[in-house]
Amino acid sequence: MRYVGVKSEDGAYTWVLEIGTTYPDASGDSISSKKIHNISAENLDEIIEDALADLCVQIDWSPLVRDKEAPYVESASPTGSGVNLYSDVLITLKDILPSAGIDLSSIKITLNNSMTDFDITSEVVTEGDPYEYNLKWSPVLRIRSTYD
Repeated sequence: MRYVGVKSEDGAYTWVLEIGTTYPDASGDSISSKKIHNISAENLDEIIEDALADLCVQIDWSPLVRDKEAPYVESASPTGSGVNLYSDVLITLKDILPSAGIDLSSIKITLNNSMTDFDITSEVVTEGDPYEYNLKWSPVLRIRSTYD
């Protein structure tokens, strides 16, 4: 949705509203945006409501495919024992289409040192999109203790 100010014949500015969607119509074609003239502050809400209703009638609202598969861990490193103290933890999560995508708000990441679980979710940096996220954890404190 965007608007521009255009001068009318008498030199006063008027609004022109353009509203559109990226969703296809029932035949898979794109839906043309709609330009609306003669807008005022008094009728703006009603015009937007009518324009959206008109667009919604054209959109293909076919049923969504049920998301039956859970996201999965594609890769994780480091793995095994003997991991270098200065290693960062890298995890790639994926969700195969058709799916709802990965909901990061439902993820909890814990670190287990074989005695205690630590919630490190807030320390993990995430990049990507809902179908593939790269997670990185760089420990804030790396302590090496030696005993004689």
